[in-house]
Amino acid sequence: MFSIFYDLETSDKHPIGQILNYCFILVDDHFNPINELSGLIRISRLQLPDSGAILANRIDVLDHQSKAEDSEPVAMGKIVAFITSCIERAKGAVSLIGYNSSRFDLNYLRTSLIRNGYNPYFGGKLPGRDLLHVVQKAYLTHEQFRSLIRGQRGDEARLSLSLQTVSHALGLLTGVQAHESREDVLLTIKVAGWLKENAQIDVTMFEAYEGLQLHSTARTGSVYLLSEPEYDLFESSHVSLRPVTLLDSDRKSALWVDLQRYSEQAAPSALLWRTATKHAFFTSGQAKDDSYLRGLARGAVEQFKGISLSNYFKRSTCDIEMDIYRLDFDGIDALKEAIQSNSKGPLEAIQRGVEDAKILWIRYQLSLPGERLGDPKFTSMLNRYALHRYGGKLQISKSIEGDGEEKDFHPTYHQLLTSLRQARDGSYATHNKDDIKLLNSLETLYRESDIMTVAGDELTKMA
Repeated sequence: MFSIFYDLETSDKHPIGQILNYCFILVDDHFNPINELSGLIRISRLQLPDSGAILANRIDVLDHQSKAEDSEPVAMGKIVAFITSCIERAKGAVSLIGYNSSRFDLNYLRTSLIRNGYNPYFGGKLPGRDLLHVVQKAYLTHEQFRSLIRGQRGDEARLSLSLQTVSHALGLLTGVQAHESREDVLLTIKVAGWLKENAQIDVTMFEAYEGLQLHSTARTGSVYLLSEPEYDLFESSHVSLRPVTLLDSDRKSALWVDLQRYSEQAAPSALLWRTATKHAFFTSGQAKDDSYLRGLARGAVEQFKGISLSNYFKRSTCDIEMDIYRLDFDGIDALKEAIQSNSKGPLEAIQRGVEDAKILWIRYQLSLPGERLGDPKFTSMLNRYALHRYGGKLQISKSIEGDGEEKDFHPTYHQLLTSLRQARDGSYATHNKDDIKLLNSLETLYRESDIMTVAGDELTKMA
């Protein structure tokens, strides 16, 4: 059985940002490395990296630009070819494994692939798995592992299950985690090996969502206990138990009601959406025989009887790169054809998502390397993009409908620059020369970027 372990370092916490470096390592069933693909991706002209991301991944952007040879389209082609070769070698499905990847890396990777015209699902032969879910399960069920983790607490009041903390606890890392893709992948492989050998949990076969067995009990009012690590280290128990009842489900996802939260406020905020492809959900599967909780469950099921998976989510109105899954398979295929033919023509034939596909095609054209600022039409298009994204008009949150909804937009150029300078002021105060160097390089990249060349005066005035 083959698996691929991977890690990405990115320019932003949002997937409209860009992968800066990546590593994919193919391993056998003993976690021995067999093949590898690593690389750096040049920062595209559309990207002004976030200072928080740069301080986290420790990438000097000017040094990065001098070393990175591949544009994003070239790098995505290499990644697709590597994964395809791994699947062909395995003659079947290959698990794609990261650490805390289900909510970040996997979405980032899929977004990057789709906007470059690649289908990221590989015919269902690339199931994603998250080693953090295995770590959470081991913390709940394996006493030796739990003791080692809690032994790292020091003066901390909160439990940490970060890769660095876990690796230190298991004696697999000394010093600070590198936050460089290849080093993090190798560390993740070591942790996976320890858990397989010592806790008897194999990430390649681990199913973190244990709710599937209960989907037939939807709307019955049955009560189950959801088990999660207790992150407050001053609590007497290492496990936090939440009573839940199942509202609606399909073959891979469900709406649950958190009955503790519901007892405090009988509102839709008590609903939990969980899916087998993204979430950990640990439960014994045994119904809880408690008359009070069963009464709460029946009340919740009655109150929320009009809510189902089909209408739970509001219509997505955010930027397409913040919800890339609005583009269906036909749309992805059409975008690929448009990119290959260098024509928007193929996009006209799709039934859904024409405008989203056109936006992605235009951005692809704008992002291509090469000096095109002498072309007035190109410069005008890049100017409009810059003012949209870095002028505060690009919507990040999926929906901003209704009162009380979070209304989140991409940071403006002024906000990015202010955050950078505030971080640098703090670095000067602490005499952190390494941080100062990273932030100086980033500000130079901002200042010399094509974004500022075509829209700098307008973006600066927006402050």
